[in-house]
Amino acid sequence: MKTIKSILYILLFFSANALAQNSVKGKVTNKVTGKQLEGINIFIPEYKKVTSSDSKGEFSFEGLGKGIVKIQATGLGYKSVVQTLVLNSNTDIIISMEVSETELEEVLITSNSSSLPDNIPFSANGVSQKDIRKYSSPSLMGNLSYQPGVDKISLGNGIGKPVIRGLSFNRIMLFSQGTRIENQQWDDHHDLGLSDIGLENVEIVRGPAALIYGADAMGGALIFVDEKPAAAGTNVGDVNLGFGSNTLGINGDFGFKGAAKNGLFYGARFGGASHTNYIQGEKDEAESENKSKEEEEFAANSKFMNMAGKANVGIIQKWGVSKLSYSYFNQQSGIVEVEPVDTSGNPLGEEEQRDREMEAPYQDVTTQIISLENTILTGKSKVNINVGYQTNDRKEFEPTDVKGEKELAIGLQLKTTTYDVKWTSNQEKSFGVTIGSQGTFLKNTNNGIEALVPDANVSDIAGYGLFRYDHNKLNLLGGVRFDARHIEAMTYRTEPTLTDSFIVVPTVNSADTVNPKPSTDFKKDYSPVSFSIGAAYHLNSKFTIKLNAATGFSAPNYAQLATYGKHEGTYRFERGDRNLKVEQNAEGDLGFIYENEFISLNIGGYYNKIKNYIYIANTGDSMVAITDAVNQFPLYDYKQGDATISGGEFGFDIHPAKLKWLDLKVTYAVINGKLDKGGNLPYIPSNKLIGEVKLSKDKFWKFNDNYISFVVRNFEKQKNVAEYELATDGYTLLDIHIGASFKLGKQKATFDIFCTNAINTGYYNQLSLVKYIGVRDMGRNIGLQLHIPFGK
Repeated sequence: MKTIKSILYILLFFSANALAQNSVKGKVTNKVTGKQLEGINIFIPEYKKVTSSDSKGEFSFEGLGKGIVKIQATGLGYKSVVQTLVLNSNTDIIISMEVSETELEEVLITSNSSSLPDNIPFSANGVSQKDIRKYSSPSLMGNLSYQPGVDKISLGNGIGKPVIRGLSFNRIMLFSQGTRIENQQWDDHHDLGLSDIGLENVEIVRGPAALIYGADAMGGALIFVDEKPAAAGTNVGDVNLGFGSNTLGINGDFGFKGAAKNGLFYGARFGGASHTNYIQGEKDEAESENKSKEEEEFAANSKFMNMAGKANVGIIQKWGVSKLSYSYFNQQSGIVEVEPVDTSGNPLGEEEQRDREMEAPYQDVTTQIISLENTILTGKSKVNINVGYQTNDRKEFEPTDVKGEKELAIGLQLKTTTYDVKWTSNQEKSFGVTIGSQGTFLKNTNNGIEALVPDANVSDIAGYGLFRYDHNKLNLLGGVRFDARHIEAMTYRTEPTLTDSFIVVPTVNSADTVNPKPSTDFKKDYSPVSFSIGAAYHLNSKFTIKLNAATGFSAPNYAQLATYGKHEGTYRFERGDRNLKVEQNAEGDLGFIYENEFISLNIGGYYNKIKNYIYIANTGDSMVAITDAVNQFPLYDYKQGDATISGGEFGFDIHPAKLKWLDLKVTYAVINGKLDKGGNLPYIPSNKLIGEVKLSKDKFWKFNDNYISFVVRNFEKQKNVAEYELATDGYTLLDIHIGASFKLGKQKATFDIFCTNAINTGYYNQLSLVKYIGVRDMGRNIGLQLHIPFGK
């Protein structure tokens, strides 16, 4: 009887909330002049409700329940504002905004509460989709690598692996659709695996402070935030089209979204891209001195294409929001190789290089994600319950002895189930807590001829607690997290595989004797603890100091524990070690931010101490197939050692109030990675300096928002490389962008004309994997991007 009464009380409580009729009405004004501001975007994330201020600066939201929420106000030319709002009957508010000459500042959700970057103790920033696409790289990671502290390991244009502050692979956390993303991050030949269509922005967390997003965030996290729903009672959409000359690349996407007055909202987006082999940058004089005329050189088999789709449907009620999302992403990427020849021994002509049909060797990867995100307002607190299921079907095809035929050499199917439950206390109070639990359950299965990694089951169940304290000039944020991870690996098949035919060709001092293959039947358990504590102190309205200390961990994955085989394109044989220990790091960050009407300045430094850093190294031995003794491959083993990564990011933005047509930005990132016992860490990017000069004019002829920008990227010479890496020379690249908006019927369309690597510099990026076969990065690329909105 008591149980029945309790259930009735709970039902009555939620019914009372459901019947509550709350609304918000407000006005947006200039903080200094009091002028009413039109076109300011207003968003309540807890209810996913969005609108904009009208000509009188007014806005309103209807059909809200009781609770405490955040309300965001963003608009070009003004500093973003985040306010805490108590919903109780009819609420009237005034949002006062300060003029700012900087670009629109993205509001972050990284701390589980909408915040501005200045109020978060660790290094984090948001990059809007518009800013991501403006750099006009063929890949998402290519565009994100313009950010300080962010780089990419690349295999041509189609495959890009994120690197944050010198750490990569499963040390970087990916988060999308309210769930942790798993897509075989352990290999440098696997792409990011996510599309940029339908994104609102990408949040970049540098360092291990993102406890709320899960384990393995030793280096940081990339959080992909979906676009906001349409305003209530509207149906809108847009079309995006693009073209690039270098790869004859074409890309496009089409999306629409709508929201009814009763709280139902929906949206869908479809897109794709197709690129032929890219043309390398020009050789330098030393490489070209024997040629009277330099011909265009293609990067053979660098073509790639993708198809993507997203759809969502949700309901907004007074108790909160529920959203069901589905995404599909298929990418086919050629594996760049030494330039092939025709039957006469001559290099392939332009017609063959421009062919879009995929030819082995190439990868075919399909990722599907379905997730359910729920936000429930329970009076003064809120509960988030997210569940997700994803599949990653990775196939690698290699050519056979029969011309034009291919075989499935490597096939990996990864199925992942996730949950994320958290409770957040009263956001109105100065002190607040978040308590949560996360779970990730993976099942990896081989289905190809070769088995480089074992079949494996992985489970990770975690509990964490976060606290915040916001008072006057101080923002404190900290937390602790406990993970229990279990890995169970098993033999792929009982009969011999292709890799079983390899034997060791030992050196004189080799430790290997008979069978170098590690056992693939084992179970491992890891239970590390992580924490973070940081503060942002605002000395005044212009100057902020950030200080943060955090730890993170990364358990050895099934590839590092039991890989055994020759990876396509690496020209080496890799072998795992089942005795590897957990990687754990402790990082300290110190940052300074200064902003006034003339300049914005951001300086940050970090020191990252890593225990049991896992890396791969040459044993000195070689592997040779019994059936093919001609080809030998150097044997590489996974090893461990303590390491240190240190560096910093510096940036400034000069925007003179009296010269509103001028904007100058400069960022510089420096990094150094060493093994404590001696030697350099692998995959450490070159120090990079990026500068941009932007000239703008509000109106010119029939165009508005006109601009021209010049982006200069300078990468320093990298001499501090790991034992098996090649050093690269420094180089400088120039990009030019011209854009404007124009009236297309009643809509405001925009276009961007770009020319990247305008000088057609021939260069090798330090993190490019194709440099080992003498293939340079992409040369000059001229193109156009067009954005056309529709609906109302």
